[in-house]
Amino acid sequence: MNQIATLPALKQDIARMGVEFGKALPGHITADKFVRTAQTAIALTRNIDKVKNTGSLLAACTKAAADGLILDGREAALVIDYNGDVQYRPMMRGLLKLAYNSGVLKSLVVESVRMNDLFDYQPTRSGEPIIHKIDLKSDRGEVYAVYALAEFKDGGVIHDVMTVADVNRIRDRSDAWKAFVAKKIKSTPWATDWSEMARKTVFRRLSKYLPASSDREDRLQQAAERIDEDYTFDIDAETAPANTPAATAKKRGGAAAALKDVTPKQTAKPKPEPERTEDGEAYDGETGEIIDYDGPDQRPGDDI
Repeated sequence: MNQIATLPALKQDIARMGVEFGKALPGHITADKFVRTAQTAIALTRNIDKVKNTGSLLAACTKAAADGLILDGREAALVIDYNGDVQYRPMMRGLLKLAYNSGVLKSLVVESVRMNDLFDYQPTRSGEPIIHKIDLKSDRGEVYAVYALAEFKDGGVIHDVMTVADVNRIRDRSDAWKAFVAKKIKSTPWATDWSEMARKTVFRRLSKYLPASSDREDRLQQAAERIDEDYTFDIDAETAPANTPAATAKKRGGAAAALKDVTPKQTAKPKPEPERTEDGEAYDGETGEIIDYDGPDQRPGDDI
């Protein structure tokens, strides 16, 4: 569809897809609830009147259904990109929900570390590599690191810690950030909500080491893969020689639960061809826009 779609037409398209959404949804989310929430989401998403491709809306909603997240502006949201296509974005709250729903975790912490926090990181300390204490009665200072720590019900522990420099090396490879710096787009979550983007970054790196042997665990992996898919999460990807062979992917499953004190390193993935603005500049249609969900329950950081 090459013309601007009307809001009533978009809502009707969503309603007609209810049965198909139901096939993808987990048992605890009904198709009716998903459709109603999606219809509300598109009504509240800024620039929804600029959608040119209704197929992209249905594809975005199908991805959300497959991940088991509802488009309520807290678990997941919609983004309208420069070309008038609809993109789906899982949020940190939705990712944490999927992680706990996987049934394999005893605890999960994804947090930023600030200058005045007590942060004791010893990767060789079995079972408790990170000790983090926060004094909420005083100014915590600036962020200097982020981390994710997961403890499995059967006793395994995995973690990842990233400095601000680590996170920014990843951010700087994003076409969206480059477009923002070049003033080709007005804003990006990397500029408005850096801390939450950093938490999503370290969570995605950790998620690669979570087991994926059931439908619930697969949903978590799928959703994590959708975080800023336009660039690799390997910190050192740009410095590796061009002829360096890719590392063999680690196999996920029951053995992952036995890992302790692991700092994951991801194999660089080929970057897809970026979209282009009218003047030919590179533009990321997946992450270059603000997630403009203005729902009544939106909170700071929920648009990440």
